[in-house]
Amino acid sequence: MKKIRAYHPLERAYHKYMILFVFLLILSGLPFFSKSFDFIAYVVGYPVSEFLGNGEALASGLMVLRVIHWSSGFLLGIISVLFLLGMICKINKLNIFPDRWGVAAIFDGIKQMQIHYLEHKPAKFGKLNIGQKASAWVMFLTMATLIISGVLLALRNINPMFFDANTTLLLRDIHSVSFVILVIVLIIHMFFALLPSNESSYKAMFETGEMDEEYVKSHHPLWYEKLQKDI
Repeated sequence: MKKIRAYHPLERAYHKYMILFVFLLILSGLPFFSKSFDFIAYVVGYPVSEFLGNGEALASGLMVLRVIHWSSGFLLGIISVLFLLGMICKINKLNIFPDRWGVAAIFDGIKQMQIHYLEHKPAKFGKLNIGQKASAWVMFLTMATLIISGVLLALRNINPMFFDANTTLLLRDIHSVSFVILVIVLIIHMFFALLPSNESSYKAMFETGEMDEEYVKSHHPLWYEKLQKDI
């Protein structure tokens, strides 16, 4: 059966490493987000404080988590820039822009998702449905906001005179709100990605990079039509 390449190797690599670094950012950032997650800092801090012999499990844990948080954010920023530079000539192949524009197209996109996920029937999807495109843009914008605000807060942490108290508070609020939005969208994205109906897309992203032509033709007709025009 003929195969169609669904995802560029760079897309697949970025997706995997992005998930890893975002997971580390979430895990290491939760204790700074709320004291309810101090247990993470204690788990990390106990062995460190025992090794250092200072008896400060919470402080030691927060110190280690801060290093992990800053390092993960820095590496995520680096691979994101490299990914954008690598894909800039292939931006249209990402299919993150609407197949059609306008309010009617938005409502139709939502209807097609209903047909696919609730009625379990083939829908008129492009390579990505409207929900996937929306989540991709939200994740991109929130990650960019998190990286920028995180860098500024790190500079403030290094030099307390870098920003005044009000600016620092605003940056923390922006960082926290972006963090919450990203986590919510990620949970929703992962839920839909792991549904049986998305198995082919999941395997294409994390295993083969390809989909069967017949599957693309029946489940992604708009994308298939576009591919035929490009031949």
